[in-house]
Amino acid sequence: MTGKRIIALLFPLSLLLPVNLYAITVTASVNTDDIELGEPISLNIIIAGQGVSIPDPILPDLSDFDVYSAGKNTSFSLQGGRSTSTRELNFTLVPKKTGRLIIGPVVVKNKKTMVSTDPIIINVRKPGAIPKDSRNKKRSSPRKTKNEQQDFFIEQIVDNKKPYVGQQVTLTFRFYQADNLWEQPTLEWPRYEGLTVEDLPPSTRSRKYINNKSYQVTEIKRALFPITSGEIIIESPKLTIKTDNFGMTDPFGFFNRGSRRNKPRLITTEAIRLKVRRLPGKGKPANFSGAVGKYIIRAVADKDSVGVDEPISLKVILSGTGEIKSLPALTVPEFPDFRVYESGKTESISQRGGKISGTKTFELALIPKTSGTYTIPSLEYSFFNPSRGKYETIRTKPIEIVASGEGLVDVGGAPKNIIEAARYSFGYIITDYPERKSSVDLPVSVWFWMLQVVPVIGILTAFGFRSHYRKILGDRSYARRVTAGKRSKAVFKAAIALKNAGDFGGFYERLYDAVLGYVSDRLDLEKSGLTADELRKMELIETDTRQELVRFLEDCQSARFSPSGFDNDGVERILHRGSELILSLEKVL
Repeated sequence: MTGKRIIALLFPLSLLLPVNLYAITVTASVNTDDIELGEPISLNIIIAGQGVSIPDPILPDLSDFDVYSAGKNTSFSLQGGRSTSTRELNFTLVPKKTGRLIIGPVVVKNKKTMVSTDPIIINVRKPGAIPKDSRNKKRSSPRKTKNEQQDFFIEQIVDNKKPYVGQQVTLTFRFYQADNLWEQPTLEWPRYEGLTVEDLPPSTRSRKYINNKSYQVTEIKRALFPITSGEIIIESPKLTIKTDNFGMTDPFGFFNRGSRRNKPRLITTEAIRLKVRRLPGKGKPANFSGAVGKYIIRAVADKDSVGVDEPISLKVILSGTGEIKSLPALTVPEFPDFRVYESGKTESISQRGGKISGTKTFELALIPKTSGTYTIPSLEYSFFNPSRGKYETIRTKPIEIVASGEGLVDVGGAPKNIIEAARYSFGYIITDYPERKSSVDLPVSVWFWMLQVVPVIGILTAFGFRSHYRKILGDRSYARRVTAGKRSKAVFKAAIALKNAGDFGGFYERLYDAVLGYVSDRLDLEKSGLTADELRKMELIETDTRQELVRFLEDCQSARFSPSGFDNDGVERILHRGSELILSLEKVL
């Protein structure tokens, strides 16, 4: 079937879909930028935007190359009532001369907007100018595995497999995608036993060629901090995807898309083994309390001249790279000339440059005891610097304070000014008391004993809530069971909101997720693994309820992609069925 016939068949469908051509992106990439004269270059151009139609790109001047078409592909998807189109163009370019050749910007524009790519510079050398071994090394993949022959795969790498305890390890997760997806993938991180975790936003996307195949690469970074020495295994994340089988070879395939029962696919990768080193015992300072990283310290007083018994606010500020949140507290020595009170601490965290850094501020209140000139001595803080492999001690500068006046001088165990003020307070002593009412015998009072029981009930209730909360935090299976109903209600509310907004496709999708998610949470199973066949075999659920569950899920999926499923009566009926089904499942799960 020719391209014109395909467009003619898709034209009536485009009238039914919302078209928004204003959100357009375009990327251009090559497989190499350093070649010899006569060798080919692969140029890949990808245009994406909302709507069924995408404008044609305006190609740059390519007169320095012989240009050959290497194929093109157009696809579109519909999700949540919104259509997205993608057009991919591939060209083979053969340079005609040596030197620095420029592939100019690729431009895409319509009535409202214009986007373009950055220029690409190609370095073309004379034949034989690049040693054969060097050229093969440059173009070979850094690592060739069976995953790289697939359309979808993931990998995880770390920048350091032999860190010290407390040293940051940067983990990089990458998702390689060479084809379209039916819906957004679901990523489940593993449990990081023996590690604390900080996310390093934002995630990035790029285009990469591996073995002459173009992949869109999504990259996510996380900061891991080992808390114990020895071997730590970082298990593989679990990525669940649904591939998009809809292609342009069958123009009527769109209407059968929902009935294909595109099964979810689980993608994993290899685990990573860390060999975490203990902090050395040699050279450890006596005041070392566990800080790992690289820091500087300074102390700032809000004033250098005060009256006796007036407070001075002293801030000791630690800043640098490391796990700021878990930095040990500052050890405050005794100041014989001051009364010292800890008044709080604050912290600020930054994830710039792929490193966890920031500041932690310890605040102290110092009150001079007598008048005179005093020095707040230097404060020390020790840490282990993993980049240098040794301990370091940093110090603040001494601060000179002048205290003047008498202030609150102790007289007979009480401050002097309080005694002076008390001389004027005797005139307010009450001498006329109201008549005392008849006394109550508390041991025989019912209310007395009831009030004794209330604290006991409160303590038992608090222990119960505390146990429940700890179990939720520590037992994932328990947490999923007890919160299944709450999450299901939230998804039901979202489905009803979509129904009221007229988004019936989204309504059926959320309704499907609400019921299937409730079952998976109550049974502590992965939702992606609960197929219709698996549900039919679950003897834990009664036969009638089991059959209704499968029918309900199938009806939601078929109604989601069938225009006939969007009538109001049908929507209300299936909503009522979903509510009744949840009530039935609560009795058996």
